[in-house]
Amino acid sequence: MGLRVDLRVPVRTLLAFFTILCVLPSASCEKKNNDPGPSPNLRIPVEALGYLAPSSFYLTSRLSSISLDFIDKDHLLFTFRLPGLMKRMPDDPPDDEDQMIRAVVLELPSGNIVTKTDWRMHDRSRYLWRLSDGHFLVRQRSSLFLTDTSLDLKPYIHSDTALESVQISPDRKLVVIEAEGRKEKPEIIASTIPTFGDPVPQSKPVQIFIMHADTRSVIAHAETLNPVEIPMMGEGHLMAIPGKENRWLIRYQPFHGEERTVTEVASSCHPTEETVSGDVALVVTCPRSSYDHQIFAINLDGKTLWQQHWESRYIWPTFQLTQDGSRFAYSSLQVNHPVGVMDPIDETNIVHQMVGVLDTQTGQLRLVKDATPILSAGQNYALSPDGLRFAVLRGGAIEVYDLPPASAPVEPAAGAGH
Repeated sequence: MGLRVDLRVPVRTLLAFFTILCVLPSASCEKKNNDPGPSPNLRIPVEALGYLAPSSFYLTSRLSSISLDFIDKDHLLFTFRLPGLMKRMPDDPPDDEDQMIRAVVLELPSGNIVTKTDWRMHDRSRYLWRLSDGHFLVRQRSSLFLTDTSLDLKPYIHSDTALESVQISPDRKLVVIEAEGRKEKPEIIASTIPTFGDPVPQSKPVQIFIMHADTRSVIAHAETLNPVEIPMMGEGHLMAIPGKENRWLIRYQPFHGEERTVTEVASSCHPTEETVSGDVALVVTCPRSSYDHQIFAINLDGKTLWQQHWESRYIWPTFQLTQDGSRFAYSSLQVNHPVGVMDPIDETNIVHQMVGVLDTQTGQLRLVKDATPILSAGQNYALSPDGLRFAVLRGGAIEVYDLPPASAPVEPAAGAGH
């Protein structure tokens, strides 16, 4: 199998122009250079660590040069690009775009450095993903490594073809690897697949492998023409099937077993499914007469937990999820006008990067902050595995906020509605 991580945004993600601020008073949404919400419980200045904010050149590039993650509630992993020229290695391919990434483990609340190291990366695509129990995947070219608080890199998977995508399920139990397929000669394909006089089938260019994160055993395999996002839930994934008159069936497809319909929605565009826990997903739909979106939070039983209206002037959404599924953080870039899917965007259109923390079961908005500098690839904010702490890179420091426990859904009283 083969792997290169290309963090281009798929079309299905570009359709999800969410906003979290629509549930706030409009005055709060429009204030510039003002801090909505509470003060942080602690701040860790980052300049002393060697961090230098990227230039505006990176604003719309969606390149990865930073990550912020909780290892546990008392430790953060902060990685960032070190500025400066690099000496080219003798065996490096000519198209390499090397960067040096510094990784630092920080203790809370002191902010003291526990471990520090530098990693040489060979491109500007995403290089780090959080697994469970304080473990992370680190990518260098077509190899994935496992690391923890030691920051040592232990081999996890190597691919002899380029990685296209790495995805982690919300519960951190599954890993999706999308890699360039081998270019087999037609006579080799014909020798293994009976054609009965039909044209020899072509091998598809992207191979998808879904595996258990701990054992790395493959549980599903597919081929596609292009890299795709897979909205994983439980031991399967969601998909939208078109029906009549702008109706769509949201289907659950187990990796092993029979598929079933979870719910049905109305949408004038192809709905987007964004899983935010092991059994809850956001279904993003398009009203007929608006660029805005209607959001439905559904569970695997087909129950709609909550719904909201999100505006189209917030683009390029990214998410951070808790390991226990209790809440999620959502980030998007605020632009200065509503936009459609094909409208051009440049750095002059981008106003803020807003991040909000929501309870998964109720949709209650717990906290909103703007992140600075603005990073179009996200990863400059984090939630602790239990959802009780939130961190964001802001104003030259990592700010950490303590959060109350997530709210439980309110069940209707017995006999209500009868």
